[in-house]
Amino acid sequence: MITLKDFTAKVAEQNTKKTILTDINLSLKPGKIYAIMGPNGSGKSTLARSIMGDPAFKLSVKSKLFITHKEKNINIKNLAPNERAEKGIFLSMQSPLEIPGVTVFGLLRVATKDRIIDGHKMKATELKKMIDDYANELQIMPELLTRSLNEGLSGGERKKIEVLQMAVLNPKYILLDEIDTGVDVDALKTIAKFLKKFTKNTDKTIVMITHYNRILKYLNPDTTIVIKEGKLAKKGTAQLAKKIEKEGFGKI
Repeated sequence: MITLKDFTAKVAEQNTKKTILTDINLSLKPGKIYAIMGPNGSGKSTLARSIMGDPAFKLSVKSKLFITHKEKNINIKNLAPNERAEKGIFLSMQSPLEIPGVTVFGLLRVATKDRIIDGHKMKATELKKMIDDYANELQIMPELLTRSLNEGLSGGERKKIEVLQMAVLNPKYILLDEIDTGVDVDALKTIAKFLKKFTKNTDKTIVMITHYNRILKYLNPDTTIVIKEGKLAKKGTAQLAKKIEKEGFGKI
């Protein structure tokens, strides 16, 4: 479980006091799906990026951030992003960038270099098969895997590559920042179906930041969370997301 208490984040740039999130109190429980919604600029992406440890944001002294494992609370507030990833947190990028000269395999080979499978370190051939199998499920064309990361890919293809990376890394906490943005209907169904299968009968936590209810029709959230002006405005069921789709955020 990830727990946030009095979670307050501001822009880390010097000479600025801009606070984006104020006193967020939230528990993200194992085996649950969460939808985080809110108007543009409300702080949704900042929330995910701050949980991941993005240095662009600074947490207040009173902010608390910890994960609970085997009934033990582990403070991750001061951990670097890679250390948080080692604790099982994954964040998909809202706008995945091209990385010239780095393939999906090359990136994931480095990320999984110490992974143990059946008593031995994962072999390159085992990783290659895992990537190919997940790519097949996500309907990613094989030739896209040999390019530099995200080079010449459409928005939907980039989001599928993000999900593929997530699957190989196999995190406990999956933060998806607008995984449905720039994705066509067919790709959206493919991604949703994959996520549903990947997390079925597990204790993985999914947190989806989204503007729309369309992906939530496939991945029915246990809890919908609304953030407005940097504050937690409301919590509800999947019905809250449907209400927002019809009425907007004005009455929240």
